[in-house]
Amino acid sequence: MDQQSIQSKKGEVEFRKKLYQLQVEGEAAVKDEFKKEDIERLLSQRMQKTLMQMTALKKEGIVSSPYLEIGAERCQRSLIMENDLAESGAASDISYYSLKSCYYYLTKFDKTKCPVRICCDVYNLPIMTNSLPFIFCYETLHHFPDPVPVLRQINRVLMPGGYFYFDEEPYKVILHLNLYTGSKIYSEEALKSSRWRQVMDFFLARPSYNEVEHGIIENHQIPVQKWKQALGIFDDAKLKLYSAGNIEVNLSGPHNALNYFIAHMLGGRISGICRKNGTADNKPSRIEDTLICPACMEKGEESKLEKENLAFTCRGCSAKYPIVDGVIFLFTGAKFEELYPEIYKSYCG
Repeated sequence: MDQQSIQSKKGEVEFRKKLYQLQVEGEAAVKDEFKKEDIERLLSQRMQKTLMQMTALKKEGIVSSPYLEIGAERCQRSLIMENDLAESGAASDISYYSLKSCYYYLTKFDKTKCPVRICCDVYNLPIMTNSLPFIFCYETLHHFPDPVPVLRQINRVLMPGGYFYFDEEPYKVILHLNLYTGSKIYSEEALKSSRWRQVMDFFLARPSYNEVEHGIIENHQIPVQKWKQALGIFDDAKLKLYSAGNIEVNLSGPHNALNYFIAHMLGGRISGICRKNGTADNKPSRIEDTLICPACMEKGEESKLEKENLAFTCRGCSAKYPIVDGVIFLFTGAKFEELYPEIYKSYCG
């Protein structure tokens, strides 16, 4: 079972730093990416969609606090949870710079409440087992060579009766030939290309991403069947495919065979609502009450953390985890130093 390499994690950290410099600070840190105004329009669209989806899930009793968002990036969706839906929880990501930008976008989108922000490694979620009623992510699971280890961590952290929701994950396009390399997906050339060129690139071009050049995984070749097997970790998983031509296929019930065939061949995105069976006796009132020590996790222990000024301290081993610009760093010392050497030296060296 493949796991994300340390080189890929470092690439994620470095690339997201460049995006922060470009989209928040206005520096020309990377080419062929959305500028300030462009990313803000895109984030606004994503926030509107999130509000619509989470409102519907809340009416079904699926959304609950404290929540955890995996791969939160700039926290735009957690801002919706906190400010528009009156939920409370945490936005987590391996990128400190993405999480740091939350305050910038909070102001841009006229929000007032910021989620708890946790910089961590999803392979070792520093959250108590069986503790959270709701976890969600968008456009995240395909950044790993295999989603199964990440899904196992999510299932571990979910409390009995809890839900995991995901969306915007790609599945493999069958009708595709890599005849040539396309333009960078966010380049002006790609964004301004004709509809005909976009269709041709969809079927014939090898996608080109700045992320890949930084060592980040873009795993768009996960077949539908592998997604179904991976999500079998959960006791119940209701899955849907969304493909070209507004084709929607319910994988968890009766569906039109022709629509499934077309969606399977064309590729698209997969979305799902997954549940962990059982009933919890109670749930924590705050996400901070579920945080555990990464160092103790490596020993198979779950030691709670307590906040002390600008750090969290482990009750068991006394390890300290700093809060920098409102972001809680919850890595083991070795991984913290490897991914963020300058910050580690300033706060832990």
